[in-house]
Amino acid sequence: MSTRNEDGPGDGAEDAVDPHEASAGDAASGRATRSRRRWPISTLNTVLLGVGLVGAVVFFIIDSPFSGAVMLIATVAVAVGALLARRRGSSDLERINALEYADERDRAAAVKGLAAVGVASLVLLVVQIIVAVALGEGVFLAASTLLVLSIVWLIANWYFVRRG
Repeated sequence: MSTRNEDGPGDGAEDAVDPHEASAGDAASGRATRSRRRWPISTLNTVLLGVGLVGAVVFFIIDSPFSGAVMLIATVAVAVGALLARRRGSSDLERINALEYADERDRAAAVKGLAAVGVASLVLLVVQIIVAVALGEGVFLAASTLLVLSIVWLIANWYFVRRG
């Protein structure tokens, strides 16, 4: 387990230069510079946290406190994992599991891991359809989920084959 990027991992978006930030030349000319503070987690994790919090609130509103509590606990776990992955000295595995990629090697490993998840989900959905047919319930949900995942797969294949 190596620990690359001793300055802390990022998803790239937070490390971009702010065009409104004063340059070194501005500092030399007497204009004040301001330090820009980086968001503590990646954009993807920020979106996941937002969706998780909205989901928890919806569950509590519709009077499903157990589901709301589970969603809230899962959301807090995602936040803690993302923050821990950003700390100095975090391992490759910690960063990849938390979706906090530090470099292209992390991204490449994550792509392979997510591809394995995709294959497993397609296989499990086929099994779910077989079980749903045998039990006589849930067939529509399982079949529609498989259809949506298959369409996403076809579009992704088309995109990446054309992209090269």
